[in-house]
Amino acid sequence: MERRPSTVTTWILEFNRLRIASLYTGHAANTNASKLTPAQRAEIATVLSTPPSAHDIPAQFWTVPQLKDWIASNFEVVYDSDTTYHLLLRHAGLSFKYPQVFDKRRGSDAEIAARMATIRNEIAGALNDPEQVVFAADEVRVEHESEVRKAWIHKGHPTTLSVDRVRQAQSYIGFLSQSSGEVDLLRLAWQNTDTIIEALTTLMDRHPGKKITVVWDNARWHRSKKLREHLGQGNVLANVRLVWLPPYAPDHNPIEKVWNEAKAAISNRQRLVFEDTCIGFETFVGSSTFSYRI
Repeated sequence: MERRPSTVTTWILEFNRLRIASLYTGHAANTNASKLTPAQRAEIATVLSTPPSAHDIPAQFWTVPQLKDWIASNFEVVYDSDTTYHLLLRHAGLSFKYPQVFDKRRGSDAEIAARMATIRNEIAGALNDPEQVVFAADEVRVEHESEVRKAWIHKGHPTTLSVDRVRQAQSYIGFLSQSSGEVDLLRLAWQNTDTIIEALTTLMDRHPGKKITVVWDNARWHRSKKLREHLGQGNVLANVRLVWLPPYAPDHNPIEKVWNEAKAAISNRQRLVFEDTCIGFETFVGSSTFSYRI
């Protein structure tokens, strides 16, 4: 250990007196070696609580290079390791994650809130009527491509493996019941007006005699003239009423959270056959109930 006997004896005495607490020096969390003073750290935390644009930095979110430049300019302090800047960001309450991305054409929060309030008023009666069913609906694509990873191979043997490099995909439409939390999931050959009309017809067959309200986004095949011609008295989709969500606001469609759950459930297992991936997706959605509501 390269320590004098007296040092070891002191350690033993301290352990007998303090037990496990003797292993701690009491220096943890001190800032004796810090290049920044407590006041400077507090100022940095205050600055990080506001966007970079408030400090003449043309950006929406803080990054390590921006923070590094700001600290160097204001305090003439530079850290060699990015880890220190990460700690400063975390201590200020920031976390490293993907920001939500929305279309620039999305309405204001007030406009979206007003539209959602209108939708809830529109569907309130249907939710309380046993002869009606309300669904939140949307399409989704499940994709698959063979993935090759390292394997233990005998030395001298060729390390070749035949794989299918063609990316495969299957489209679905799901109807999340706003009463039961169950999902009617249907495969789609493609996402267009014709397949949507077929899907709505199948949905009616699954809920015979019920009036159906479908709340979904503004995809062109959800509002097409051809689809609307099938609605109304005397037409194929006479029992279907369509309600549209605010434009470019997918986060307000509860079935999006179902898709996130389902994809997460199948993502940890690589299936060699794409059909097995589809079956895994369908099994998860079909065997689950979800609490997501409009």
